[in-house]
Formats: sequence, C-alpha cells, structure tokens
Amino acid sequence: MVIFSGHAPARNYPTNPHDFRAGSTYLYFGGPPLENAALLIEPSSDGSAGSTLYRPPTSTDSALWMGASPDDAELAFAAGLPAGGLADPDQLASALGDRRAAAVIPPFPDTIDWASKLGVEAASEDELRVLVDLRLIKDEYELAAMRRSNAVAIEAHRAAAAATGPGRGEADAAAAFMQVIHRRQCGVSFSPIISVRGEVLHGHGHPNVMSTGNLLVCDAGAEEPGGYASDITRTYPVDGRWTPIQRLLYDTVEKALKTAIAACTPGTRFRDVHDLSARVICEGLIEAELLKGDPAELAGRRAHALFFPHGVGHLIGLDVHDMEDFGEIAGYPPGRKRRPDFGDKFLRLDRDLAPGVCTTIEPGIYFVPAIWASEALVQPLADVVNRSKVDALLTDGFGGIRIEQSIRVRAGDADGPEVLSAALPTGADEAAAMVGGD
Repeated sequence: MVIFSGHAPARNYPTNPHDFRAGSTYLYFGGPPLENAALLIEPSSDGSAGSTLYRPPTSTDSALWMGASPDDAELAFAAGLPAGGLADPDQLASALGDRRAAAVIPPFPDTIDWASKLGVEAASEDELRVLVDLRLIKDEYELAAMRRSNAVAIEAHRAAAAATGPGRGEADAAAAFMQVIHRRQCGVSFSPIISVRGEVLHGHGHPNVMSTGNLLVCDAGAEEPGGYASDITRTYPVDGRWTPIQRLLYDTVEKALKTAIAACTPGTRFRDVHDLSARVICEGLIEAELLKGDPAELAGRRAHALFFPHGVGHLIGLDVHDMEDFGEIAGYPPGRKRRPDFGDKFLRLDRDLAPGVCTTIEPGIYFVPAIWASEALVQPLADVVNRSKVDALLTDGFGGIRIEQSIRVRAGDADGPEVLSAALPTGADEAAAMVGGD
C-alpha cells in the first residue's frame, strides 16, 4: 500500500500556499507532516521492517525560504522507522517494481500526478474497508490526543461565551475562540460556525451583530498538532437570559442529548440512537404546543424533521467527520444505506457501536424558513403542526438550538460512554452564566 501525504495547494504562486495538512490515513500510519511524502507498506510489514518513508530531499533554496527541515534521524524517529527506512521519492517507482499497489491519494494536483506517473491505483472499496476497520477503534494514544483537542476547544468555547453579549459582533466571539486556538498551538478542525442565525446549519462568516433575545450557536472544534479533532456545540442566550420558549426548547435538546448519549452502548445500532433522540424532541415539541399527538407516532411520521432536519451525529477522530473522504463506507457498513426521507437522509452514521468508537451526539431544534416554505415537506404533517405558533417564531427570527458532545463508546454498561467534552457544561443555567464577563 502506498499512502501519500499530499501537499498544500497554492493560492496564486507556489511559495504562497494554503496551510498544509497531511492526509489523515498517512498520519494514522505514522507519517510525519511532510508535503509530497509517501509511505510504502509492504505485505507482512510489522510497522518497521517492510515500511519506507519517501520524503522530499532538502535543498539550500528551501532552507533559505522556509527554514531548516528535520534531518533524516529526526524523521525516522518521528515515523517509528529505523535509520535506513527513508528514501528519496524518485526511488519509489523502483521499489514498487511490477507489483500492484493500492494507494490512498489526497485530492491535490501534484499528488494525483505523482500517483499517476507511478501507475498506482486508488484503493478499492474492499481495501478501504480494511483501513476503516482499523481506524474505527481508537487506541489509548488516539484517545489521549482527542482529550487534548477537546481541552483546547473547551477553553476556546469559554472564551467565545465570555465575548458574547448584546451589541457585540459574532466576529468578537469568533476572534476570542481563535485566540485560544492559536495560543495553544492548534488549528481548527473545521471552519467555526458562530452565529445568531443558528438555523443555517453550516453557516460561514461572522457578519451579524448580537442583539437582546438572540441565541448564539457556537459549533467549533480544535485540531491538535497530530491531527486529532474535537467538535463541540453550545447555544447561548446573547443577554444571558432565556425566554420561556427558548428555555423549554433548550431543555428539550439537552434531554435528547443526554438520552442519546446514554444509549451509546456496545452493540447499539446508531440509527436507533438517532430515532430515540427524535422521539425525545417530539415530546418537547408537544409540550411547547408546536406539535400535537403521540411522540412515538410523530417520530414514526418523521414530524421532528421539520425542526430537527439532520442526523444526530457522526464519526470523529483524525478528521472532524472521520473517514468521510472514503465516501459512505465508514458510516455505513455492507448491507446498510441511508434512508431516503428528508432529515433521515442526512444521518452520516449507521453502524453498530463498539468499544473504542468515537462519535458526536448533536441534536437540535431549528426554525428554518426554507423548510416551512416547502409545501412538499409541511403539507403531509399539517394535521399535527401548530402552524400559527411556528410562524410566530419564524417571524421573530428564533434561529436554532444545538448542543453537541463528543463521546467514546466504552465496554460494559455501568459507566456509559466517556464524554470527551464533558468539562463544558450543557445545562441551561450554566450556559447562560458563561455569557459575558470578558
């Protein structure tokens, strides 16, 4: 197997690139973060013998512009290889000879061109499933890295909450978050979603001013230097006070969160966790007089998807959506596929959980104008929806509420899963108390 590190794409000329981030599978197998490198892993390799790191040679020019590079002894140590386990990239072709090689090729032009010249083929689905099986179960090294990533993200979230308040900009909260990330020598695991327009699930940019009565959704994570991610969401009342309807719906989302987390035990199908959280959300929507009927029947009709249109979670690890670069095979094992219904089709994971699997749990309630403007989505559920109350909240610009934890499934039922982000509280009173004060 040949696993390429990739390279940083240039903005407009080669020495003005975007930030480099090595491919996750390359990092998983111990590759140090070098551009235009590759790991060759031969059959029966024990991780040392039979493995070679092909790293670009250093040059005076690169040292002049980019500074000194690690020497081969440092690279070999970082990769866990013997001193003789390094070679120049132009030797990879002869090392492959006429053998067939499966390759993991990050989608960057120079990397694709190198792989093409070598004649290596992208790994097949069956070959990628071997990698998925390895990466699904996080070992203690990986878990320690994920705990570090969560600790940094929690500190950054607290800073963002402290920078929240009426008259301040979303950009103030985002800047406070990023200050911690940079100070801790980390990166972000994805572009932070920090917005009073929480009904836009993956909104980017921070152009809005916070006003009294707004809810600020802060969905952001850190990536520690080894590449492991965190993903945490909290929702705050901008002025530190919940309105009655905000509090009722927030408590509903938190109950769905805690119920879903408790259900994440070995052998549990993740789709069942999603459906359980949907049922709890239906209960709260009935209490809020937004829906009427029996919670189980409403969930069976997928009424919750009008308010909770996404899946309850996804894999997390070396990427915030771990292994989604492999397509559906990480989230969906053989014989399973996404359900076609609105809301359900956005569930990214439907595996039976096992000890060591790490996922997010992130239920939410949103008032999305585009959903309520769609007769195809709303009309089949018109008999169970209190449309006048929904319209009033849409007119008020309610936005959305999402709460998210990252968890690790543990063996045994006594303690339940490890909540990696537990140090950042989710209770409504605690969330409100974190607002302002910087």
